Amino acid sequence: MTVRVVPLLQAVLLLGIGFATGWGVTGWVVALAGAIILDGFAVIWMRRYQAKALAPADMVTIGRATLTCAIAGLVLESLTLGELLDTSPWTATLTVLAAVSLSLDLVDGWVARWTGRVTPFGARFDGEADAALMLVLSVWVAPVLGWWVLAIGLARYAFAVAGWVLPWMRAQLPPRHWRKVVTAVTSTILVVATAGVVPSLAMVIALLAGLALIAESFGRDVWWLWRHRHDPEDPLQEARRAAYGAGEFVDQQGFMRASAVLELASAADIRTDTRVLDLCCGRGGPGRLVAQEFGCDLLGIDADAVAVAAARDHVGDWACRYEIGRVPPVPRGPFDVILLLETMLAFRDKEILLREVHAALASGGRFAFTVEEGQPLDEHERDAMPAADTVWPLPLDRLHELLERTGFEVTWQQDRTDAHLDVVDSLLTEFESNESAIAAQVGPDELEGLLTSHRLWSEWLHTGRVRKFALVAVAQPAPRGAGARTPQDSGQRSDNA
Repeated sequence: MTVRVVPLLQAVLLLGIGFATGWGVTGWVVALAGAIILDGFAVIWMRRYQAKALAPADMVTIGRATLTCAIAGLVLESLTLGELLDTSPWTATLTVLAAVSLSLDLVDGWVARWTGRVTPFGARFDGEADAALMLVLSVWVAPVLGWWVLAIGLARYAFAVAGWVLPWMRAQLPPRHWRKVVTAVTSTILVVATAGVVPSLAMVIALLAGLALIAESFGRDVWWLWRHRHDPEDPLQEARRAAYGAGEFVDQQGFMRASAVLELASAADIRTDTRVLDLCCGRGGPGRLVAQEFGCDLLGIDADAVAVAAARDHVGDWACRYEIGRVPPVPRGPFDVILLLETMLAFRDKEILLREVHAALASGGRFAFTVEEGQPLDEHERDAMPAADTVWPLPLDRLHELLERTGFEVTWQQDRTDAHLDVVDSLLTEFESNESAIAAQVGPDELEGLLTSHRLWSEWLHTGRVRKFALVAVAQPAPRGAGARTPQDSGQRSDNA
C-alpha cells in the first residue's frame, strides 16, 4: 500500500474518535499534529530502509500509532482543563484506546510473519510506536502517581540523545529478546495505571518495577557499548554496512539484504517452535536475525573457526548455538527448516548436498536457500575469477531436476537478480572508495581479489550471464534407495564473493 492512502485512513480514524469523545481545540491540534509528525517519520524511515511500499503489518502499526496520537490529544486536552486520570471524563476512553493500541502490537508481528513481510523498516517503525505509546501514557500517569514516572517514557529518547553526543553509543547492539519482554511488560503496567482503578500504592510499586526493568535493559545495553567502545575499526565491515543500507546489514558475507533474509524465512514458514539449521552460517548474522524475528531455535554450522567464534560472541539472549564443522556431512536432525544462504554456489556436487539435506529434514521440512543460476564457468572465466573452485553455477532447470530427484518439491521461488546486482554494485563502490583503509586491514592482494570478484559478478549480473534465485523446497518422502552418498567434495565456503 502506498503512503498516499495513509493520511485519508488516519483522518477517518481521528475524526471518528474526535467527534465521539468531543475533545476540544487542544485535542484536535495535538492529535492532528501527531499524525503529521508520524507520517513524516514514516517517509524518512522508508527511504532510509529502502522500503518501496507499506506492508500489511506496517498498516497495522500505523493504525496503532494513530491511536497513540488520539490518546495524546485526550491526555493534553484533559491536562489543560485540569482534569487528571482520577477525574477526567475521558479516562475510560483513554484506557480502551491504550489497550487496543497495545493489543495491536501483537497483531502487527503476527501479520508480518503470516504475510512473509518482516522487514527492518517494520521492526524500526514498530519499536518507535511502542516508545511513543509509553511516553504518552507516562505523561498521563505522572501527575497523579509521581513525576518520576516520566523516566519510563523518556528512557528511549534519552538513549537516542546520548547517541548523538557519544559516538560509541551509536554502535550496533546484539539482538536481545529481553528488550521486547521489558517493553511489553512495562507498557501493560502503564495501560493498567491509565485506568486509575488499582490502589495507588500497588500501582506505584508496579510502576517502580517497570522502571527497574527499563533501567536494567537500557543499562545492559549501555554497558555492552561501553565495553566495546575501543574495539578496533573495521573498514571492510563499515564499507559493507554502508553498501547494504540502513538496517539491512546484519554481519552477512554474501549479497543478501536483511529484508530478503526475512522474506525467505517467512516463505519457509519459520515459527516460534521451528527447529532451524543454518548451514555455512559464517559469522551468524542472518541466522541471528531469523531467531530474533521469529523466536525459533537455531543451530549454525560453519568450517571457519574464527567466524563461528564471532557468531558465538554476538548471540545475545537468543536460542542460537554455533558449531564448527564442514558441510557435508549435514548434522542429523530432524530439523524443520534448513537454511543455506549465499553458499549453494560453492558446492560442485550439489546432488550429494541435497541428499544430505533431505536426510536431515523432518517429514514436510523445508529447505530454504539461494542459488546462482547459469551455465558452468568456462576456462577463461575460471582463470579470471578468484577462488574459482568455489564458483559452481548451474542452470535452473538442472537444479529443479536435482531437487526432484533427491525428494524435494519447490513451493516458492523468486528471482532476486536485481536486488543481488544492486548490492554487488554498492559493495564495489564502497570498496573502491575505501581502498587504502581496506588494503591496510586485509592486505593489497586480498583487496584486489575482492574488487576483481565483485567486478565480475557485476558484469555477469548486468549481462544476464548469471541470475540469482531464492527458493523454498519441501522434503517429500525419501525415494527408495536414496540415502546420502559418501561426500567426495565438500566445497564449503561461507562467502560466495
